[in-house]
Parts: sequence; C-alpha cells; structure tokens
Amino acid sequence: MKVVIWVPVLVLLSGCGFDGSPIFAEGAEHKINMGGAVADTMPLSLQVKQALRSNAQTSLSQIQVSTVSEDSVKLAGGVDNDAIRQEAERVAGQVPGVRFVVNSLHIR
Repeated sequence: MKVVIWVPVLVLLSGCGFDGSPIFAEGAEHKINMGGAVADTMPLSLQVKQALRSNAQTSLSQIQVSTVSEDSVKLAGGVDNDAIRQEAERVAGQVPGVRFVVNSLHIR
C-alpha cells in the first residue's frame, strides 16, 4: 500500500512524464498563474490592445487589457458610453485565440 502512494509523488518530484520525457522543455519559459492576471507581456493582450487601437469607436478610450489565462482577457477602465463598452468587448472577442472576455469597463 505504501508503494502505491509514493509512486505518484516520485514521478512528480523527478520532473518526468509517465513516458520518461521531461515535463518541462529545457529553455522554455514557464509561468504559473495563481488566480491573478498573467503578466501583460503575453501576445494575446498585445493583440487585443492593437485591435482596440485600430477600431474607430474604441481607439480614443483608455482601456487596459490584461491576460487572465491563455484564452481569456480582461478589459478594465472607463469609457464614455455603453456603445463603446460593448464594442470593446466585441472587438476583443474577435481577436484570434480569445475565447472569453471579462468586461470590467465602466461608464464614466
């Protein structure tokens, strides 16, 4: 019984997958998300920012974009009206790779 309990622990501590391959590729960047926003340097948030700047309705708004997970972004800040708020969410949702948009924009 004790052997069965320790096998999963040993596999995790050894850094190898079940097939013997490394769990993490050498030289690759690894990020751990502890529930907060991931660093803003991720390409997804940068693509959303660029899309918002390219849109006539949202280009002048001060909208902060942060990556929440690999397929989710959060929009924050204040906008002038609900039409801009909805357009920002629509534009962000159309960026390739975005599956979820957390719209925390408020009307000023």
